[in-house]
Order: sequence, then C-alpha cells, then structure tokens
Amino acid sequence: MRLSLWSQFLTRWQGFRYNYGWSRYVPLLDGWLPRCAMLVPFIGYAILFNDSIANLVQFERLAGEHQSSWGLSSIDRLRCFYFALILLGAANVLFRLRRPHTMWLATNLRDYVARGLDYFTIGYYMEIHGTVRHEGHHTRHGKYYDSEWDGFLAAAVNDGEGTESVKRTGNWEEAKRQYGSLLRSMLIENFERFDVTKRVSLTICLIFAFIGYVLLLLPSAELFLKVTMSAFSM
Repeated sequence: MRLSLWSQFLTRWQGFRYNYGWSRYVPLLDGWLPRCAMLVPFIGYAILFNDSIANLVQFERLAGEHQSSWGLSSIDRLRCFYFALILLGAANVLFRLRRPHTMWLATNLRDYVARGLDYFTIGYYMEIHGTVRHEGHHTRHGKYYDSEWDGFLAAAVNDGEGTESVKRTGNWEEAKRQYGSLLRSMLIENFERFDVTKRVSLTICLIFAFIGYVLLLLPSAELFLKVTMSAFSM
C-alpha cells in the first residue's frame, strides 16, 4: 500500500515537473491585479502616510474593534495591503522581463498557434525545424517526418530563390493551407519547449505572488472572524 501511494506521488511529481511552465500561471502573474499593482511604488506613500485613508479601514461598529484586544489595527491592514501590492507588482515586472520569448507573441498556446500561422515567415519555421532536429523533440508534436518538411519547403519556396534564374514555383499561402497540420505541430512544439525554460525566474515570480496574495487575504480573513464573533456575541 505504501509503495503504491509512493508510486502515485512520484508519478504526479514527475507530471508536475514536466508541465511546470509559465503559461499555466499567467492569471496569477499577469492578471489585472498584478498589472495595477505596478503603480503602487508611485502612489504607495499616499496610502501609508495618509490618516484619512487609515480611518477608512477601521471597523469599530461592524467588527466591534473597540472591544477586541486581538487582531490587526487599521495601520496593520494598510501595511499588509501595501506590501502585498508591492510584491504582486514585482512579480508582474519580473514576469514581463523574464518570460520566454514565445510569450511576447501570446501567453497561451491557442493564441500563439493562431498568431503564428498569421504572422510567421518561412524563416521562423526553418528556425523551429533546426531546433527540433538539433536538440530533439520536446513533445509528440515534434515527431514529424523530414519528408513532410521537405514537401512543405518545396511547396512554399521558389526554385532558385535568391538567384537570377529563380522560378516562381512556390506558393506560400497554398503551402500553409496544404501543410497546416505540420505547421501547427511545429508551433505547439516550439511553444511547449520554451514554456518550461527559465524555471528559476518562474519560481521567484510565484513566491512573490504567493506572499502578496496571502498578505491581501490576511486582513480580509481577520476582519471576517471579527465580524462573525461580534455578530454572535451580541
């Protein structure tokens, strides 16, 4: 039984390690809250050192804070809020600086493939093909045949391209339509390959974001307990 549980744990851990990539944490690192949090360093002084704002986060009647001897003060809540936004903003900035280059085009696989089919040139696909053949495939989508690639090149590129004897035998749009499945597989392979790079930076981003979200939830949880206790003690 223990061996079975341990085997299940190892299987899940290996799956987590294999899939540990940037695109799976975009909502946490690049959502509307982390984006807005980047403004905190510029307006943070107004939050921490403004008495009128501090008075807004006092809940003496609602939570009975004048009778409570435990919990956070209004200043403590503001500090939690301030440092939470600082950390979320730092996580977002680091995300934007250190994310894989593929995520500059799109932060999820579906959009990356769709935009890649629209905007990428033959040179980009040649670069992807060279990476797959040099470093090996990362996913099953990289297991395409060289004959498919050669057929795509023959359909997309003119004979004698770059010379005076060039023959207009290639049709880029027709080649994309005919070999769309191959190109999608190459784009998926490329996105998944780079999605799991720079994992140290990803981990630092997640640590900053995790602490930031905890600091945001802490005042809310503390206030909820105070309100609940105050309601039942009346």
